[in-house]
Amino acid sequence: MFASDEIAALVEKGRQGYWAPLARAVTVVENSPPWEVSIPRAARPCHIVGITGPPGAGKSTLTGRLIESLADDGRRVAVLAIDPSSPLSGGAVLGDRVRMETYLNGRPDVYVRSLASRGSHGAVAGSTRNIARLLELSGLFDVVLIETVGAGQTEVAIVEVADTVLLVTVPGLGDAVQTIKAGLMEVADTFIVNMADRPGAAETARHLRLAAGRAGAVHQTAAIDGTGVDKVREGLYERWRSLLQDGRLEARRLEKWGSDAALVAEAWVADCAGSMTLDPRATMQNSVNQILKEASNRWTR
Repeated sequence: MFASDEIAALVEKGRQGYWAPLARAVTVVENSPPWEVSIPRAARPCHIVGITGPPGAGKSTLTGRLIESLADDGRRVAVLAIDPSSPLSGGAVLGDRVRMETYLNGRPDVYVRSLASRGSHGAVAGSTRNIARLLELSGLFDVVLIETVGAGQTEVAIVEVADTVLLVTVPGLGDAVQTIKAGLMEVADTFIVNMADRPGAAETARHLRLAAGRAGAVHQTAAIDGTGVDKVREGLYERWRSLLQDGRLEARRLEKWGSDAALVAEAWVADCAGSMTLDPRATMQNSVNQILKEASNRWTR
């Protein structure tokens, strides 16, 4: 989709502090069907970090504090902030970026892009994985932070995109049983108890440590004033070193290849089905066979 000279041009402009070429490339990927996007693997991987959790847990403030901490430590940071689209109008406020503006001043090596979910499920936008790959391919960043829409227990699509998943929670959202429920709790690599100045924070952290089985996997933060954020940053550094050294990064990314192909195939079949006229009197099996046959006939890429 992108010629090598186009990639080289946007990278060079980005190094000079001009984000417009990269922003245009991101827009093209965001607005393109997934089967029309082919982004080659980057020679130098960067750490893709998903930040997820329930609405109101302080994800945007924590993301802003992580931007501050990482950038001040010399890391180049890209942020994808995903906002929900209205199921009625299709519009999105894209307000998370506004919350982060305080942390962007004086930090020219930080790139922030808002994405609308556009009806995608799993608390991420459908184009997120391809945009993250494009940012990685540019070679301009050390870390890509992806802040999801407020996520429920079963919205785990971020695990298919990120190398590390941070689950942000707050005291008072549940008891010890809540911490062992399958779903989002199960796929998180690191747990963050935000608003740790509230009553019950220590107890929530204790339950999470027992559930995770790893004392270092749980951090307590008060993102509003930055308390504990540097420890989260150091934990990210340690995990990234571990992923690179023991080969888990390559293994995790290879595992995702099949699911990525399945998602593209699913989107292609859905697009084909939407343009077909099916006989309402036909059996479901016959209708499905017709859709699959038509989708196969149209696939020429």
